[in-house]
Amino acid sequence: MLQDTFEFSSSFAGPRLAVTILMHGDEACGLAVLDTVRAENFALSSGSLVVLVLNRRAHEAPEGPVRHLGTDMNRIWSHAGLGERTEEARRVASTLPCLKDADAILDIHSMPSQDTPFLFVSETHPRSADLAEKLGAAVPRVVTAPPPQQRGMALFETELLSKETPIVVECGQHQSAQAPDVARATFLRFLSVHGMIETGGDAETASSETVRFYEMCREIKLDQGPLTLALPMRGFDRLDRGETYGWDGPRPLIAEEDCHVLLTRPAVNPGDEALTLVRLTRTRHV
Repeated sequence: MLQDTFEFSSSFAGPRLAVTILMHGDEACGLAVLDTVRAENFALSSGSLVVLVLNRRAHEAPEGPVRHLGTDMNRIWSHAGLGERTEEARRVASTLPCLKDADAILDIHSMPSQDTPFLFVSETHPRSADLAEKLGAAVPRVVTAPPPQQRGMALFETELLSKETPIVVECGQHQSAQAPDVARATFLRFLSVHGMIETGGDAETASSETVRFYEMCREIKLDQGPLTLALPMRGFDRLDRGETYGWDGPRPLIAEEDCHVLLTRPAVNPGDEALTLVRLTRTRHV
């Protein structure tokens, strides 16, 4: 068994699911899932589950939790990335066999500043959108991303996996009190929609939700830097076409269409990823 690989199974046939946590060492909310599966009353009614702690060394770094140890683990899920001679590339390679056995993968993350949870799926895995809709009772926002063009491949969009259904949940801000609760609720919903735990209680959301679906429309990288925002942004902040929402150094950043700010990052230098903008495409009541 791989270090930091936790296996659970039922005596009844069912799906094989995988959950990944601590892809980045400063995103600790996924540890709530580990607490849940280690509880005495946790049991699967069917199928099997593997929980993978991907980057514990970054989480337990001497200076405190850090995002990574020199290589962003969530940018190397490709053949080229696996060829890197780094500890994090070796860890990705060692976990691939576990993930290739899975029918669906839930990848749990949090964010530096935004505190509005959402689900993230990729056009490269179209079945993930169907799963996201089912998880919408726990996290009622779904963002679809196109294949990456100017960055490395993430787990949820990797071509190293084919039949699997990968999906990301961004649970909120790193230190948010709600982030572990979102991680746990999404995990239980993930098991529930696959028929692997008894429904009811925390596994299901009693009230119905309107799930909002978005698509990415623009990634903003700095030409000069630093990034200065026109106002505090907590996630899915609405922008009207023509609105100035920040500055790249002295250059104003102006919305080219009605959209929403999905993510902001602490960007400082030219080339830094600064913001991700999305547009609303549809809503659905679940």
